[in-house]
Amino acid sequence: MNANFIKGFLIGLVTPVAGFWFYAKAALKSEADVAFNQLISDNLLTQVVAIAVLFNLLPLFVFNNRGENEQLKGVVAASILYAFTISVLYFFDY
Repeated sequence: MNANFIKGFLIGLVTPVAGFWFYAKAALKSEADVAFNQLISDNLLTQVVAIAVLFNLLPLFVFNNRGENEQLKGVVAASILYAFTISVLYFFDY
């Protein structure tokens, strides 16, 4: 694998986590672990994870505009992994 692909993949994995942290601070006004437990009890975790993955659009557009195709592929691969995770969470009714 290309080092740029791995860099893009890691950025694609970390960006939604940062998006979730931002959502927990701004919308829920609590810490991420408390918000995580609250979302599980309210059966809203799937929706919030899907919203957090939208934060991957920022590095996606940046890498696309710079022409960094390998890093772009990494972000897309991480987003696909999150889509699979969201599907599993939805199936298990979280």
